[in-house]
Amino acid sequence: MVYALIVLSIICSDLFTKKLISDKLYIEEKKEIIKNKVYLWHKKNRGFSYNRLENNPFCVKVISGAVCLVSLITVIPAMFKTSFNVSKTCFCICLGGALSNLIDRLKNGSVTDFIYIKFKKAPIFNLADLFIVLGFISFFISSLKTKYK
Repeated sequence: MVYALIVLSIICSDLFTKKLISDKLYIEEKKEIIKNKVYLWHKKNRGFSYNRLENNPFCVKVISGAVCLVSLITVIPAMFKTSFNVSKTCFCICLGGALSNLIDRLKNGSVTDFIYIKFKKAPIFNLADLFIVLGFISFFISSLKTKYK
């Protein structure tokens, strides 16, 4: 049950921040948070990162949905087992981010991105993207620790 709460809390926090940005900033509007370094920049992403496949929204929705479906089928049985596991937690963090982006994409036809850290060709991202990356990095580190104990 704790895993379901992790997924739901990530979905709720991400969708809340996306709604907040959509309500407070026009699309393409940018607000500086830390001078010359961090910005809130309201963007609509119709593709994957760096707008890959943005001209094929059906393909983006199908791939996103398939990844989430396979992930759900994999993680749901594990979620209801009582034993706590770091790997399952990391996976649920990734799943929450992926589901939140999928919900945004299905509801609005695009994903709302709004965090921009000025650095070379850095992408504009959202909390869901951050959860996906942090969950994956945590899973990778956890796997290495388990393998080399």
